[in-house]
Amino acid sequence: MEWIDDGDLGIVVGGPAGFANNIYVVIDRATNEAAFIDAPDEVQKSVEAAEFAGVRPSKILLTHSHGDHTASIDALKERYGCQLYGDPGEPWLKDGQLDVPVTNGDTVAVGHVEFRVLTVPGHTPASTTFVHGKHAFVGDTLFPGGPGHSRSHELLEQEIASITGTLYALPDDTRIWPGHGVGTTIGASKEEYAVFAAKQHDPDLHGDVNWLES
Repeated sequence: MEWIDDGDLGIVVGGPAGFANNIYVVIDRATNEAAFIDAPDEVQKSVEAAEFAGVRPSKILLTHSHGDHTASIDALKERYGCQLYGDPGEPWLKDGQLDVPVTNGDTVAVGHVEFRVLTVPGHTPASTTFVHGKHAFVGDTLFPGGPGHSRSHELLEQEIASITGTLYALPDDTRIWPGHGVGTTIGASKEEYAVFAAKQHDPDLHGDVNWLES
């Protein structure tokens, strides 16, 4: 378990859980109010992260609705009374699971810490990034080395447009917290993408794309 402090924001990082998902608990250090980012399987690991932080999260901020990010929603709601915040355009939630719809430009308050909502479609129809200060929780939209898995060339193009048009507009020192694996920064990702953009590509390129190798 890791704890990161940045001003009023605390971040606890746990896992891996489920499909090698990261567990994130974000905390307003002034009020101790907290939220989970996503709800991967192996719910006890999310509970352990909250207990490590000494908080009872009241929200789940959902980056997207693939099953490995939603498996523990019901269990966390039952244990903590969490409300689920997410984009209503995400197609794989159960009826009634979404409590508070959020879309591009909205803000979500965790205590006094406000997260800006950015819609970044491509990996899923309404993938969402939550940004506070120099921290961006991106789900599976962006990883070190490239974008998240895409199911068609058209969806890859949409995901790249989300990354280059929305995420790359963030400051270069913004830290990227992905749904799986280690993080990166916007600046480092831009440098990798420049290599990709300078090359010719298969017109049907999609799937697992690497900025440096694809």
